[in-house]
Amino acid sequence: MSSIGAVVFDLGGTLEDVYYDEAIRQDAARGLHALLVQRGLEPGLAPPDLYGAVESGMAAYQRWREQTNVELPPARVWTEYVFPDHRFAAGLAAAAEELTFYYENTFYRRALRPEAPGALEALHRRGLRLAVVSNIISRELVPRNLASYGVAHYFNPILTSAELGIRKPDPRIFLEAARRMGLSPGACAYVGDTVSRDIAGARRAGYGRAIQIRSFLTGKADRETDTEIPDAVVRDLMEVVPLVTGAGVAETRGDTGRIGPGRAL
Repeated sequence: MSSIGAVVFDLGGTLEDVYYDEAIRQDAARGLHALLVQRGLEPGLAPPDLYGAVESGMAAYQRWREQTNVELPPARVWTEYVFPDHRFAAGLAAAAEELTFYYENTFYRRALRPEAPGALEALHRRGLRLAVVSNIISRELVPRNLASYGVAHYFNPILTSAELGIRKPDPRIFLEAARRMGLSPGACAYVGDTVSRDIAGARRAGYGRAIQIRSFLTGKADRETDTEIPDAVVRDLMEVVPLVTGAGVAETRGDTGRIGPGRAL
């Protein structure tokens, strides 16, 4: 197995803690309504009905993109899925990135994992390249959020499904990250919170390590049919450091979710 020269991270659920519930989304829908009105895009829906339209449209889009592993441009998401019959389609298209950034940052509550800066600095000091590969509709959210957290300088490249039009677990997005770093896939490790997207995609791309850190989103994305086994499951991003530098043993979890002795990698 190749020695690891780079660690590639997922964003939401991995570098970030992500959470949402109906109350958060109902409140976000009120803000979205105000934003649409400010942009001259009166939706003709009260905030509760707008909430229903957004939830329904995004759910339909989610089903389609998980079947195809394709990410559409933001303008198509809003005009074809969320508001397919809206009379201001041209205005929606023009405002699509702003609306998408708002959606991704308010319909989901995001915060950098507290241990992330220390883990990133430790990996950087050991000479490892760092990158991000994220499934996201917004083209701006990942670089902007990383900058707001003060950690953007660690990552090159930053690849998103919005940029490439390809979603994890399609191996091409993982392979492109390795290519841009000038490394073989086997010299890369991937850290993500889902088996269905992160572990499966890293495996298909031939990455040397596939490490899982579970999150609120894990159970919403993964199903019993997602059977890829991570090399390790960690609770804290600092545990990644010894795993990719060849000195560590992690705890792993079986299908029961119980913690058991780990294995050296």
